Amino acid sequence: RQPLRFLLADDPGAGKTIVTGLFLKELIARGDLSRCLIVCPGNLVEQWQDELYGKFNLPFEIMTNDNYESARTGNWFSENPLALCRLDKLSRNEDVQEKLRTTDWDIIVCDEAHKMSASYFGGEARYTKRHKLGRLLSTLTRHFLLLTATPHNGKEEDFQLFMSLLDGD
Repeated sequence: RQPLRFLLADDPGAGKTIVTGLFLKELIARGDLSRCLIVCPGNLVEQWQDELYGKFNLPFEIMTNDNYESARTGNWFSENPLALCRLDKLSRNEDVQEKLRTTDWDIIVCDEAHKMSASYFGGEARYTKRHKLGRLLSTLTRHFLLLTATPHNGKEEDFQLFMSLLDGD
């Protein structure tokens, strides 16, 4: 029952999506998952949807402008327990983030998570919109999984900021 908050860093094409699907199925089998949000770059949402349905029979819904605006309750996130969202759609739109803030998830998965990096420059931290989104997502879930093939840019301070998404301490 302990929160599972991990960074899965492996080579491109090594099967991070498959490992994630297996992880999700295990959480479902344990009765620990009914709501899952996957956040990834826009060019990967259909691939995620196809892989998770084809290999694991998990019917994820992709958030589009049309289905977001036509949500029956006014909050697409609360209506879709298995949701796939584009990273930049979430990071750039404060109205979307406000609706996201009112929801909670059993697990949130972020693919290409290195895109949520922040950096130190001139002795101060510089936080991107994507990093701020990562911090928000971290607060909305118990289990949090970051996936990347490039977790470290060679700067220890930047890596610490990135890892703070999993554990603020």
